[in-house]
Amino acid sequence: MANRPRYIFLICPDPQLIKTQVDERLKSSGQDGWEIKPFWGDDEDPLPQAFWTDLTIKSLFPQPKALVVRRAHALKADQWDKLDASVRGLGQDIYPFFCLEGEWKGKKPPVPPALSRRSLYKKARDAGWVWESPGLDQRSMTGFVKAWAAKCGLTFEPGAGQALAMALPTDAVASRLELDKIELAAGAEKIVRKDHVSLVARTGEMPFFDLMDALGQPGAEASIWKRVIDDHSKSAKDQMLFNLIGFLASQARMYWLLAHGGKAAGSPFMLKKKAPLAKRLGAAGVARMIDLAMEAELSLKTGERKYEEALDMLMAGLIDLFQPKTRAGRY
Repeated sequence: MANRPRYIFLICPDPQLIKTQVDERLKSSGQDGWEIKPFWGDDEDPLPQAFWTDLTIKSLFPQPKALVVRRAHALKADQWDKLDASVRGLGQDIYPFFCLEGEWKGKKPPVPPALSRRSLYKKARDAGWVWESPGLDQRSMTGFVKAWAAKCGLTFEPGAGQALAMALPTDAVASRLELDKIELAAGAEKIVRKDHVSLVARTGEMPFFDLMDALGQPGAEASIWKRVIDDHSKSAKDQMLFNLIGFLASQARMYWLLAHGGKAAGSPFMLKKKAPLAKRLGAAGVARMIDLAMEAELSLKTGERKYEEALDMLMAGLIDLFQPKTRAGRY
């Protein structure tokens, strides 16, 4: 069995990078069959009893559990006190991940004072059970792209890897959406060419197709809201709301046809990718999608809301509609 940490702190504001770390560390743990159980530190209630049961009571079943506490930086002092006492007797079948997802200010990792004074963090720091990353930037993007290519079995023609690293957005969720397109373009040859880089959406100009994909991706909210905030600062002629409303109308028709077995226009790859979401939305979801678009347009034209408010309300409604409702089932 691999000598893995008893527990670990993942300090990073990017949920995709955290997910990658969890997956890689479980893979290298020396154990198979991990059940990943996510919990949330920023919920109104403290960590639920189910978490403490998994953490402290040995199960009769042999399946090991990874307890992933997302947004753990929001936990209160009394929760850290309880964790401080509880992690001392952990067995090999329990692997807690404490994800500190606060924004970095400068180069210092944002460790809450309520945690930094407690022995469970000091022990982790001294034992090397802490992974830190401020997120992606242009320097770290090269390594991110190389790791992606190695995992997918891709190679680069000369200069393509560097060009791709320069073109990608510094948000791991948004980057992975772009890299999915690059992998598809590489085809059976498994070679990423320079001209493939043109497929990457310009930073800050997320196309509506990519926006719709991101809406259904767990953890993609940050990249979506960044796009909305960027839009607020643009001139009227460049703002996206009315174009987005028109696009939603065409997408609603496509989802309706896919959900009801109709023949929708589009490439087979795109339609296959959209079909599961269309079925999950169903008739009620598609109707809600149209309602959101109409409400945004009407509220703006009648003066009920300002442009920024209408866009924010539309995007919040779409995120709520598209995201899976079982929050406890994702991390």
